[in-house]
Amino acid sequence: MSNENSSGASKILLAFFGGMAAGVAAGLYLNSEHGRKMRDEAAEKISEYEKMIEEKVKEAFEAAKSKAESITKEVKK
Repeated sequence: MSNENSSGASKILLAFFGGMAAGVAAGLYLNSEHGRKMRDEAAEKISEYEKMIEEKVKEAFEAAKSKAESITKEVKK
């Protein structure tokens, strides 16, 4: 039983240190010149998508508003 507990604990420690190493590596990479370039490109793409989504939402809102107005006119007849 003791052997099973130490095996589980060693797996947890290995996962913890592995995650910590991955985090450090990602931090170092993202702070490098290439990482900054990648972040800037990602931010630019996100901004483009944000504008596109905003435009689509406005179009959908206008279509729904128009449809609601036409339904209201039909009901009033």
